[in-house]
Amino acid sequence: MINDTNRHSWCVNSHHSMSANNDGTTKMCCMIQAHYNSLSKTENYYIGQLPIIENFNNPIAIRIRNNLDKGVRDSACTLCWQEEDAGRKSKRMRDNERYEHEVLWQNSKPFKGLAKFELNLGNNCNIKCRTCAPSISSTWMKETYDLDFAPRMTYKEFSANYKKFHQQFDEDSEFWPDLENNLENIKQFDFYGGEPFLSKKMWEILRICVEKGYAKDIELHYNTNGTNWPAAIEELWPSFKSINLSFSIDGVGEHFEYMRFPANWNEVCGNMMKAREYSEKYNNMVKSWCITLSTLNIFYVPETLSEYYKNWSDFGGYLNLVHGPIYYNISQLPEYLKPAVIEKLMTMPRGNESIDLQLEGIIGFIKNGRFNEDVWKKFKHLTMKHDQYREQDFSKTFKEYNDLIR
Repeated sequence: MINDTNRHSWCVNSHHSMSANNDGTTKMCCMIQAHYNSLSKTENYYIGQLPIIENFNNPIAIRIRNNLDKGVRDSACTLCWQEEDAGRKSKRMRDNERYEHEVLWQNSKPFKGLAKFELNLGNNCNIKCRTCAPSISSTWMKETYDLDFAPRMTYKEFSANYKKFHQQFDEDSEFWPDLENNLENIKQFDFYGGEPFLSKKMWEILRICVEKGYAKDIELHYNTNGTNWPAAIEELWPSFKSINLSFSIDGVGEHFEYMRFPANWNEVCGNMMKAREYSEKYNNMVKSWCITLSTLNIFYVPETLSEYYKNWSDFGGYLNLVHGPIYYNISQLPEYLKPAVIEKLMTMPRGNESIDLQLEGIIGFIKNGRFNEDVWKKFKHLTMKHDQYREQDFSKTFKEYNDLIR
C-alpha cells in the first residue's frame, strides 16, 4: 500500500488494473506506451489467447508493481513521470487520490486482484478523428490506403494487415467467456474504441452483469465520440453503481467537425442533451467533456472553453494531452510559436477548478518539449495531405493560428 517512502511512485493501477489494446495486446494501464509483449519480447500476452488472470499477473506486471511499491520509478511509466515533472497531475496521482478517498472516507472495500479493466474494443468506429489511425478507427482505413498504399497492393491485402485490430474483440473471441468468468471482482470498466457504443459484445457483458447482480457494484467509464445514443443505455445503465460518461470534444462548431470528421456538431449536441436528460432522470451519471489538446487545436482552447462555460458547465471537464503520434504532441511546437500559444492559453476563461488547475502543467509540458524540425515538417505535410483528401482547409478553419505558423 502507499506510504511515505513510495508516495512518489506507488500506483493503484499496478495492483488492480489491466488494459487491453485494440489488437488484444495488454499492459497495466493506458499511460504505459509499451505492451507486455514488447516489454517481454514474447508473443504471449493477448486477451483471448492467454487467460485473463495469467495475463494480469505476468512477470513484467510483477516487476512494475514491485518497483513502484519500493519507490522506484519504473521506466514503463514514463508518460506519467513526464507529466508529473512538468507540474501536471498524472493519471497515477488522480487514480491514487480517488482510491484513497473511496477507501478512507466512503467506506468502500479495498480492491481484490484485477478490479479495473480497460478495454479498447477494437477499431470499429464511424468517424476518423485527425489524431487517430486505422488501428483505432476502421473509418480511417480507406483514406490511409488511398493515400499511402495504393497501387502497391490491393485493398484486400491492405485490410488484412488490420484484422488483428478487431479479431480479439470479435463475437466469437475466447475473450468474452473468459471475461464473463471474471466479472465477480470487477469494480470498474473503462470502455474505449473505436467507438465503444458500437460494440454488441460490450452491451451483452453489461446485461450479464445486471442479470447476475454484479452491476450495483460496478462503475462504467466511457469515452465516446458522441454520435450515437443506443437504446440499451436506459435499459441497462440504471442498474450500475455509476456511469462516468465523457464526450470527446476537441473544439466546437467547424473546429469540432474538422477534428472529428465527418461528425456533425449539432448531432453531438443533441446526444449531450440526451445525456443531460438521463442524468436528471437517474442518479448514477457523471457526464463530462474530454478536450484532447494537440498541435492542431491547442490555440483554440479558450474558444472551446467559452462554449463549455456558456452551454455545458453542468458537465465536468478535463484537458487531455496527445502523447502520440509525436507530430500532434504539443511539446513539439517550434520555439517561435510557443510564446503566442502560451499567451493565448492564458486567456482561458476560468470557472471549473479541475480545468483551471491544469493550465500550469500544460504550459510546463509545452515549455519542456524539445523541438524537432522533421517532426514539425511532418505535421504540416500530413495536415495538408489530409486536407486535400477530405476537401478541408486548415488555413481557413484555423486561420488565426495558421497565420502564425511558418
